[in-house]
Amino acid sequence: MTQIIREDGRGAWHHVMNRGIARRTVFESRVDVRFFLSRVARCVRSGLIEIHAYSILTTHFHLLVRSPEGELSVAMQRVQNAYVRWFNRSRRRDGPLFRGRFRSKRVEGERYWRNVVRYIDENPVGARVAVASRLYPYGSAYHYASMAGPIWLSRDRIEERVMLARSAQQYAPSDYALHFGRRLTASEREVIEDRISSRREEPEPEDLVAAAPEAVVRWMKRKARLADGTRPGRTWLSVASIRQQIGRERGRNANWRVRSGRVGRPGWPILESGLLRTACGLRLQEIANLQGCARSTVQTRVKLCEQLLNESREFREAAASVLRY
Repeated sequence: MTQIIREDGRGAWHHVMNRGIARRTVFESRVDVRFFLSRVARCVRSGLIEIHAYSILTTHFHLLVRSPEGELSVAMQRVQNAYVRWFNRSRRRDGPLFRGRFRSKRVEGERYWRNVVRYIDENPVGARVAVASRLYPYGSAYHYASMAGPIWLSRDRIEERVMLARSAQQYAPSDYALHFGRRLTASEREVIEDRISSRREEPEPEDLVAAAPEAVVRWMKRKARLADGTRPGRTWLSVASIRQQIGRERGRNANWRVRSGRVGRPGWPILESGLLRTACGLRLQEIANLQGCARSTVQTRVKLCEQLLNESREFREAAASVLRY
């Protein structure tokens, strides 16, 4: 199998994760976790990576990593190789422990960055090993809930976000949960998990949700040129969030129509088809199944969406309104 080329670079942020082969346990004791984190700390001290959030569970781990010099692969190879050798020796076993080298996804944009922190924090709660992330001792939320913590944990970025959100001059551990403690919505979680499961790396403009309409539309037009036979780009928004916002806009202006040549058509089905294709990466048949129409109808709508983005300012503003929600 061809290996994925990891997108890295100086200063890049990554959501890094891995799990045991065949979902076996890889962290079976407090000593295991400490040894793994000691290898992580070595790579932090050598300047290869920074760790800003983490969660270690019995079968897998999650890390929010900044790569100062673009050496993420070097660091994670050292961490995992050292841990597997130690684990195997201590259990008198041979063979692989993790299901692969590791997985990493670029983290771009303030909103997604914040949601990844919350996703990592929520893992122990979702696994039912803790009732609250701040009570789980093998995760960074435990340390952000106090002033103490390991020296290799880079706290400045997250503490800065908390202070800005609270308009505070000093970091207060009790404020962490107020800013990062809100549970992810189903749509927010779906976007992160879709990115984790995707084997395609295709960076998008940073924080596109907050971008000007022109930037949003340029991105949409580029994505709309994908043929149905190609593999769609990385999921950016969830299907549920797109359809929900289209429904809201339709409720405000149910009879909105757009013109293509001399023909007037309902605008919302065209926009929804285009967004499900470009922003959610669905195939034409998947969109047809959702909308209850033929695949050829969806294909026509997607082409019209691209055309109207070029020709109609009203259509561009409607698209930008939905995407900025």
